[in-house]
Amino acid sequence: MRGPVDPESRRRLLRMAWQGTGAAIALAAMPGLATAGPRPRLGRDPFTLGIAAGDPDPQGAVLWTRLAPDPLNGGGMPSRAVSVRWFVAEDPGMRRLVQRGVAAAAPELAHSVHVEVNGLRPGRDYYYRFACDGDEESAVGHFRTAPLLDMQLQQLRLALCTCQAWNSGYYPVLRDIAQSDVDLVLHAGDYLYEYSPLQNARGRTLDAERFSGETVSLQRYRDQYALYKLDPDLQAAHAAHAFAVIWDDHEVQNDYSGIHPEKPGVSTEDFIVRRAAAYRAFYEHLPMRSAPTGNGGLRVHRRLRYGDLAQLTLLDCRQFRPANPCGVGESPRCDAALDPRMSMLGAGQEAWFAQSMAAAQGTRWNVVVQQLLMAQLRLDGGTPRERFWNDAWDGYPAARKRLLQALQAGGQGNAIVLGGDWHSSFVNDLKLDFDAANAPVVATEFIAPAISSGGDDTPYGPYYGPSIPQNPHIRYFDGDRRGWWKLQLNRQTVDAELRFADSVLRADAPVRTAARFQLAHGRPGALPV
Repeated sequence: MRGPVDPESRRRLLRMAWQGTGAAIALAAMPGLATAGPRPRLGRDPFTLGIAAGDPDPQGAVLWTRLAPDPLNGGGMPSRAVSVRWFVAEDPGMRRLVQRGVAAAAPELAHSVHVEVNGLRPGRDYYYRFACDGDEESAVGHFRTAPLLDMQLQQLRLALCTCQAWNSGYYPVLRDIAQSDVDLVLHAGDYLYEYSPLQNARGRTLDAERFSGETVSLQRYRDQYALYKLDPDLQAAHAAHAFAVIWDDHEVQNDYSGIHPEKPGVSTEDFIVRRAAAYRAFYEHLPMRSAPTGNGGLRVHRRLRYGDLAQLTLLDCRQFRPANPCGVGESPRCDAALDPRMSMLGAGQEAWFAQSMAAAQGTRWNVVVQQLLMAQLRLDGGTPRERFWNDAWDGYPAARKRLLQALQAGGQGNAIVLGGDWHSSFVNDLKLDFDAANAPVVATEFIAPAISSGGDDTPYGPYYGPSIPQNPHIRYFDGDRRGWWKLQLNRQTVDAELRFADSVLRADAPVRTAARFQLAHGRPGALPV
């Protein structure tokens, strides 16, 4: 059973769980390592997992790859660091090189590479690739740097997506994103699912010994990421655009909270070790600027700025939260959830969020990217069966109110909240008091449907649909289809386009526009167009 862990024991457990990571980062940073010795011959393509760019700023971005010539068998790399060359150019043919260098892929980090490129020009398209093993080269990727902070930007195009369970189906949604002209892809979490993929909608046969049961160990998390990253449409989306990724729960375990596992019978000590392994694997497989810390944590909350047009504040709604005050799953609201001391983000991140809102002053749009449904959703509202989903912001209403008050303090009517998790599409009005019909709208919320999770099944429309009329702040709901949001931020408006795949049981399924909304600056509340 879950038991209490004193702070010192917790710190010791986290250090043990993360043992070796700090050494790996230091090893990868040693300047002499990257050029020492002859280039190794790996025998097979080491870039099977693709490439990625992330978190662009006015001077560059993070470039990522992981060497894995045998990706579903532990990676197939030698137990030593390997030199990887990287190149950045102004053209897709990689002829007009502007930067190049060498990085070390260390075994302690699964031979992943994170290159933080600086010194590029703002608001420009760049292309990149990696090379190693003699003449072995990766595919060519593309990213666009952000404009200077004080630039009067006219337009920003964002993709919002989430929830890509590999076992549920294919990724036509990601293929559609790859083929779209966007500046940045925002992935709101559940990039990976911890469940066994042996039973899958793709008809794929996998190693039963390697992939049986729920993902718990570091090696299994690495294998699970490798399985996902092998998908050609996921690779195409990463190669086409820079991503900014946050996690939700399934990158570790369904509905976990902080150091508290979802399931009873698992000790806090064991879960801390598991969580540290999951966080480490997350870093190893994504273009993140922040490296793992020595105590098993990983900083996911951060800010991105696009001139004077938009600030993007990315939140972490998992790592620092206490156990759900009203329990796991659905229940009536309990008094503990109303305790003003209850936090979803943790005190440190809440203070940082307040600073981020102050930094957003002067931008046309203040965009908050997080994992969950922030709007209230009363299930069977007004009846004796009324209840709320405790894993979302409904389980932390006092914390939600503080966050919305911080958004309201900006006073510009320009706040947008983006989220995922629910395998459904929502457009919502966010209010300090959802039960007061005349309460002012503080922000507009767009919730992305799943990329693939749930397959072509339609459980959420029938389940949540009857409760939607009891929640008049919900302007749009679809619980039956998989897709993504395309958001175009302009000086005076935000144009939102919701695109759905016909099916995720076919990799080549068409993706079509199903709905459009427009949000006017200074007037919260999106309207259908």
